[in-house]
Amino acid sequence: MSQVSHPSDMSLLTKGQKYLGRVTKKIRYGSPYHALRIKGKHPLRLLGTPKDPWAGSLVAGTNILANRFYYEGQIVTNPDHKDGEWTDGEIWQQKGLDKNFQHYLHSFVWLRDLNRVVDRNAAKLKAMALVGQWLVDFDRWHDLSWSPEIMGQRIINWMTYAPLILDSNDMAYRSKLLSSLSHQARHLFYEGDDDRRGLPRFQAISGLILAGLYIPYGESWLKKGTGLLKNALVQEIFPDGGVASANPKDIYFILKTLLVVRASYKAMGHAIPEKLDNILWQMTKAFRNLLHGDGRLALFNGTNELETEEIATTLILAGKIIEGPIGEDGQEGGYKRLEQGKSVIIMDSNLVQDKNISKHFHAGILSFEMSYAKQRIIVNCGNADFFGPQGDELLNLSRLTAAHSTVVLNDKNSSEIRSNGLIGHGPRLVKSHKLVQNGHNLMEASHDGYLSSLGVVHHRAIYMNEKGDDIRGEDILEWRHIENRAGQKDEEMKFDARFHLHPNVAIIRQEAKDRLLLRLPNAKCWQFQCSGGAMSVEDSVYFGQGLRQQNSQQIVISGKILSKATTIKWSLRLIGHNV
Repeated sequence: MSQVSHPSDMSLLTKGQKYLGRVTKKIRYGSPYHALRIKGKHPLRLLGTPKDPWAGSLVAGTNILANRFYYEGQIVTNPDHKDGEWTDGEIWQQKGLDKNFQHYLHSFVWLRDLNRVVDRNAAKLKAMALVGQWLVDFDRWHDLSWSPEIMGQRIINWMTYAPLILDSNDMAYRSKLLSSLSHQARHLFYEGDDDRRGLPRFQAISGLILAGLYIPYGESWLKKGTGLLKNALVQEIFPDGGVASANPKDIYFILKTLLVVRASYKAMGHAIPEKLDNILWQMTKAFRNLLHGDGRLALFNGTNELETEEIATTLILAGKIIEGPIGEDGQEGGYKRLEQGKSVIIMDSNLVQDKNISKHFHAGILSFEMSYAKQRIIVNCGNADFFGPQGDELLNLSRLTAAHSTVVLNDKNSSEIRSNGLIGHGPRLVKSHKLVQNGHNLMEASHDGYLSSLGVVHHRAIYMNEKGDDIRGEDILEWRHIENRAGQKDEEMKFDARFHLHPNVAIIRQEAKDRLLLRLPNAKCWQFQCSGGAMSVEDSVYFGQGLRQQNSQQIVISGKILSKATTIKWSLRLIGHNV
């Protein structure tokens, strides 16, 4: 059995010291002293270029050529131009852009897309024009564009796509770009990975390491970056391959970053850092544990599905450096997995490990997703990190307990979502374990997120047979005596067990009130049946595919807690005929 307890919060004194430290650094980095400190030997060339094995988007690259930016499935237009175009580097001066989009712009990850364009000469001219204007506007310290995680990515992307942005007869431009690379690397050297956690920490460190590998005179950068990496591997990656943010997308992007770092050490003739390969093995297991039958990610704690081609490439790269098969024991990364036949169930058994990096954490403890072959059936709503005035509102809605396939009590969240986006009060103890016998699978888990406010502990058990065509669930709401239990009365305690459905799943009602059919696009049907509450069908929404919002439905089992332990039972059975 695995058991996770909530760590203590950061003290106010520590928070104050960290805030003061950040303010002091901003003043120092904006001073003439720092501008002088990051000057040094001027590189005339690169020693090599990193390799990017992930293909960019031809659609996105073509849009850049047409003076538009295609980001997360959405074209970002220029509000000051009648055709919405961004010409002559106007994008760099635009105020009020979404922060995530600015991160995308200043990291230069879009060079991957521009590299896919068929007209190579046009792609070069556009890339150099955008880089050249950036050098005019941002080749000195800036709070956002020089943040270590963005800078680390930018250094890597500039070096990776040097054939696109350095193939110029303009010696002044080439000299300025190479000089800027070295200045940014020195800034990273002084900044290190201070106050960075999770993915941003690895993005900063990887930029410093690759600068040390590919830019002349970078030996000290490489030495420091390698030391920082060794510390981060121990501090950020859990023994099971998971990460503190519990965001599957973070596991994925850290895995990708470390694969590039490892390949670069090897390509430049340096030893692979100790423990790196073992951690890559654990992270790959954790990552595979989170994939549905369609080859895409499950929707937990700030993740969307992501692209199958990119995911497949990542797994191939990881497989080449890992000796022996990657086992799938269903216990990695803070998530529990059942898999038999064509059926997959993934359940969230994570607990917030560090509230200071919980901005993408959802209040969806013990929620689960289910897929059959390549079709998702039971899902969570996903991550609604959208642009526009409704963006924050939709994001907050997508983080609610009610937006997940789990049990909600009294319309309250199992974890408090504070106004600053961080997680506050919530589960302090999560227990989970899995049993496998003769192909029969059972996973059990419990959390105490409602204990302090409502006096209830939620227990969930999910069984899957050896063929994966018979799934049974049981949710037990254990009412414990808690003094001053927020003044709740017996008749006021209600529950809603929610099962959100993928937009491609159609509901066919049956005569009995306790059952209905779920029809998949291939005409196969699963029968859903329940007891312990009144079943209804309500509208839902799905945010799994990037910035796309889709209408869907959800099954809700509702009732009141009137005894010491209230039990809700439900089942999903693949029936032998099509409807």
